[in-house]
Parts: sequence; structure tokens; C-alpha cells
Amino acid sequence: MIDFLGSGALNIDLIYEVNSLEDVRSAGFDLYAGHEISGDHKTAKALMDFLHSHGVLMAKSGGGSSANTVCALGRLGHEVCFIGTAGEDEAGDFILSSMRGVDSSLVKQVGRSGICIIVIEKMAMDRAMFVVSHDREMEFLSPVVLKRVLDTRVLHFSSLVQPHGISIQKELADVLREEQILSFDPGELYAARGIEALSDVLKRTDILFITEEEVRLMTGRTGNAGFDAIYPLLSENRTNHDSSGLRLFQDMGGSAIVCKQGSKGATIYSPNLSMTIPAENVLKVVDNTGAGDAFNAGFLHVMLQGASIHKCLMSGIRLAALSMSDFGRGWLDRLNF
Repeated sequence: MIDFLGSGALNIDLIYEVNSLEDVRSAGFDLYAGHEISGDHKTAKALMDFLHSHGVLMAKSGGGSSANTVCALGRLGHEVCFIGTAGEDEAGDFILSSMRGVDSSLVKQVGRSGICIIVIEKMAMDRAMFVVSHDREMEFLSPVVLKRVLDTRVLHFSSLVQPHGISIQKELADVLREEQILSFDPGELYAARGIEALSDVLKRTDILFITEEEVRLMTGRTGNAGFDAIYPLLSENRTNHDSSGLRLFQDMGGSAIVCKQGSKGATIYSPNLSMTIPAENVLKVVDNTGAGDAFNAGFLHVMLQGASIHKCLMSGIRLAALSMSDFGRGWLDRLNF
């Protein structure tokens, strides 16, 4: 049995640095620090043309939230696999080559690769993202894929923004056995669809990784009011968590919402318990793009070892801080955790 199986977008990340995002907005691109929008290849080409003359290309990296998390978990020594689609193009070849340590035998190369243009504001060291999804729908539910889903301890989702992406992920979640764990990081693009659109996956979710802004987008509420709007849905299709055998769920009394709060740290929440851990001080932030994905990896890494709530949060915080030391996945080459 493998430890983690990821499902979500596979992108090529193009990371640019600019003096000011205001200049980017003045050119007609609605990019704001800390936020993510989606668009088409034509707009992406226009944005890249602008950035070539008004910014600096700092790095090129494999990307996608779930893929980032799974890549980190692989480097931490777990047996990991990914299911998804990369382009049948040079970018797709690059994406697959960037997933060292991950079984990518279930990644199908077809169509045109997804792109994520990441624009970092030099002084603020925060990023805006423009995402173009892969141009083909996912076709996951082959017997080989279903067999692999049933042979994993944790299934980890991030967004698939194609029209039927969430429906496909629901089908994957529906085949999980009682003892298997589903973790879900919807990201801004999924969260903006609202809680009802995500409800079928939330009903099988054991751990929801989310940000404060995503809580607001999903529910129209903030803080504990937002958590309370989401929590009753979590694991609605599960009778109990005892079969997982993991301390986290015993201590939480069931499912958990893990809210990633940037410089404020992270909070874990259930109606039975809430705990907040402050962020680590990072002396020099190079790129915070995948910090949330790294947090997920740190949290899940020790969770599967039976760690306490506090240790799960601390592990997430530590890995998130480490990830900000380089562009893209470059920090993984220095991982000694």
C-alpha cells in the first residue's frame, strides 16, 4: 500500500518578479498579491509578453498544489503516486521530469499543458497567480486508477478547474474505504465556487486545508462562523474515524479544518478543539507561492506517523518556512527534515 496519492492540476510554473503589481494591473491584467485568477492561453501569452519587457523571469518549475505536496512527501521518504494529465508537449515533459520521487505512471500526456504565471512583487515579496488549466478533461476512472485509489492510505485533492473536475474527484472519493483518509485543499479557484459546489467532496473529507480568504469565499463568513458553516459537511459520508488508527482524529474528535494563516501561523479547528500555532520567522522570503502546499506536506508527513495535533501543526509550519527559501520546488533539493 502506498502512503499518498495526489489528484489535482499539473502546471508549468513561470515565476516572474516585477517592481509593482500596479504596473501589471495598469496594463489590463487584474492581478493582486495573495490572489489567484484563471484565464485562457491568449491572455496568458499577452501577460507573458508584458512581463518579458517589464519584469524578470526568475524560475521555471513544475507546479500544481497537490503535485507540490506529493513531491515534498516523496522527498520526505513516503511512497507517493499522482494521477492527472500533463500536456503532450515540451512543458508536459518538463512537468513530469520535475516530479522526482513520485510514481507518475498514471499521469496521461495529452493536449496542451496547464500554465501558472506567478508574479512576485519585489518589495512586498508576495505573489499573484494567473492560471490556465490543461485543455482536456480528466479521464481517471479506469480499473488501474481505481485499484491504485484503493491501495493508498491518504488521497490528497487540490483543484481541477476543468468543468467536470470536481465531479471526477467525487467519484474517486466515493470508492474510498472507511480506513482511508481524504485530505482536500480547494484553493481559491474552487473556494470561489461556493460551499454547495464542493459539498459532494467535502462530505468525504477528513482534513480540509484552507486559508482565511478561502473560508470567506466559500461561505460568505469569516473566522469561527465560517468554520462552523463548513464543519457539519465534513465526513458526512463517514460513520467514524476509529478505523484510521491515527491520533489526530482521536484528539480532534473527528474531522479537522486546518486554516493556514500566513504570517499569523495556522489554526486547527473542530467543535471539540481549536489550537493555533504561530508562524516561524523567515529572515529572507524568496518565493511564498508553494508555502501552503509545503505546509500540507509537513502536516500529513507526521500525521501518518501518529503525531499529536501540536506536532502536526509544527511540522507544517516548519516546512512552509523552509519552502520560502527558493523559487518553485528548488527548496526540495535542500530538504533535510
